[in-house]
Amino acid sequence: MLHSSNIYPILPIVVLGFWLGSCGKSSQELTQEARNLLQKQKYEEAILLLNKAIDKNAKNAEAFNARGVALFELGKYNDARLDYEQAIRLDSSNYKPYYNLAELYRVQKKYAQALQYYHKAIQKNAEVADLYLNRGVAYYNLQDTAQALADFRKAVGLQKDNKLAWFNLGNLLFFSQNPEHIQEAALCFEKAINLDTTFQKAYVNLAQSYLRLNQKEKACQKLQQAKAMNNAEAVQLYQIFCTQP
Repeated sequence: MLHSSNIYPILPIVVLGFWLGSCGKSSQELTQEARNLLQKQKYEEAILLLNKAIDKNAKNAEAFNARGVALFELGKYNDARLDYEQAIRLDSSNYKPYYNLAELYRVQKKYAQALQYYHKAIQKNAEVADLYLNRGVAYYNLQDTAQALADFRKAVGLQKDNKLAWFNLGNLLFFSQNPEHIQEAALCFEKAINLDTTFQKAYVNLAQSYLRLNQKEKACQKLQQAKAMNNAEAVQLYQIFCTQP
């Protein structure tokens, strides 16, 4: 905070300039400025702009959806839900507020409700990998591994550079009793690492896949790499599997 008396005379000019500037901007322009603030994680500032955008145009569905995102990030889930629902009422063709509602329910562990909105979002736009990735997580938490597996496969098919999709697919395959699935799991973890060489958990899971495939040397090599990144789980596994003759 600035407390110097030499600074205070400047503030009314800055505030006045901002007020005049925002007053002359359209609802859509204010919404775009708010999106930029959201990307910078300036959620409260974004809400102020979005309030003005909505005052200018109460039918601006994008502004309601964006304000819902800001409220969600601030943990104001009920207010976020109301904004997402209003965005849908104003424009039911956009998949984003359906997806955002699904995410809201997912983080609250209301997975069955989340699924309803993932389904609706996918009906609006079936080409977004994250819809399948996160719906797969909801299915997994409902212990529907078959549907989760199908969604993770769909996600990597749509977006081959999505490291989390590869990682999640690998995790599901890893717990299969089918040896071919273990080999595929290893390939998935390798892809995740190729996309992010600092992805420590992928190194650990790849090492464990190699152990199940009786490829101890490869497993220890991956654990060594994870150890170099100070991964505690890798240190423990290395001690168990790689220090004995």
